[in-house]
Amino acid sequence: MFNMTKPDRFIMGKNCIAEVLKTSPDRIIEVFTCQKPGDILYDALLKNKVRLVEVSKKKLTQLVASESHQSYVAAVREREPLSVKEFLERSKNLDQSLVLMLDTIYDPQNLGTILRAAECFGVDLVIFSKNRGTDITPVTSKTSAGATELVPTCKVSNLAETMKAFQQTGYWAVAADVSEKTQPLYDFAFPEKTLLIMGSEGKGIQPILSKKCDFHVSIPMLGKIDSLNVSQATAVLLNSYRKHYS
Repeated sequence: MFNMTKPDRFIMGKNCIAEVLKTSPDRIIEVFTCQKPGDILYDALLKNKVRLVEVSKKKLTQLVASESHQSYVAAVREREPLSVKEFLERSKNLDQSLVLMLDTIYDPQNLGTILRAAECFGVDLVIFSKNRGTDITPVTSKTSAGATELVPTCKVSNLAETMKAFQQTGYWAVAADVSEKTQPLYDFAFPEKTLLIMGSEGKGIQPILSKKCDFHVSIPMLGKIDSLNVSQATAVLLNSYRKHYS
């Protein structure tokens, strides 16, 4: 048995915890591990005076409902939440801005991979629904290699109203889907202020969002497989934006 301070969230995996230790160590409440002194991360945590609690590998698996913890689970305080209103106020004087909106992404690994791409390509904010998709889980954090702790995120109740708010403040909504208005990605020039909307692999973007988007783009497929998964497609589209605005 051990006493545990109630965290806002658990994260797991060496890279993810190391990233938080490097960027915001004050967020770490305590770390549970089955490692011993001599391990690089263990010693780094010890040096930074992080409370270490030695537990069994089984207990680590139980804490995060996953065996992918790499012997480390951290209880962390959540970052200060960012509202859409606050973000739009901060970004109103920007000439360029890239925001990502996710619709019905239910796979936590896909979300993690998307957030990793978002961090790599300098996305200013990632928006997702409070009730249409997965939340940020320990699996998401590990898959993201720590990007969940770096990329600004915002959960909203209504994606359609949020998209409208961005459009009213100078952003152009770009949907990654197929419609009569769809343009091939390689012929498309992203607006300087882009709200890129990605949907699930099964159902895609909700019609209410798709209908009100300013542009629709698709990635031409040259191979025998006719599609990418949503995380791969997101990385391609984010990179395409950065080719214009690096």
